[in-house]
Amino acid sequence: MNDQLYHYPHQLKHPIRWGDMDMLGHVNNSNYFRYYEEGRVKFFTDSHIRSALGQAKLGFVIAYIDCQFKFPLTYPDNIIIATKVEKLSKDRFTLSQIIYSETHQKVAAKSKSIIVSFSHKMQSKINLSNAAFTLLEKELTHNSE
Repeated sequence: MNDQLYHYPHQLKHPIRWGDMDMLGHVNNSNYFRYYEEGRVKFFTDSHIRSALGQAKLGFVIAYIDCQFKFPLTYPDNIIIATKVEKLSKDRFTLSQIIYSETHQKVAAKSKSIIVSFSHKMQSKINLSNAAFTLLEKELTHNSE
């Protein structure tokens, strides 16, 4: 496994589509955030975090997300969207993600996002359930090994 991907346990291979590019001939910046979303969905599926919420109408919202562009992606290429838990507190966690180009064999972009546990019924943040916190804690411990 590539050293740049080694500490990211959740990985999704994704093709760059012709329609992802803009008139300047590279992937439009807004698509990077869609790629990160695909990676988050894979993370939520792999980690079983949604089922650990345990109560109806509980979920997550993104409180913050950034993107640091390293070089422009172009078609054709396959990317690997890699995700890991970086920080954890009682009501939120931070995901670190990278977009890795298979063609160029290097990281094209990096992202950090803060995900907050949220009650849709109360319309406010809430603490993570014990089960969700435990799963995220295991993710965090796994990443530091």
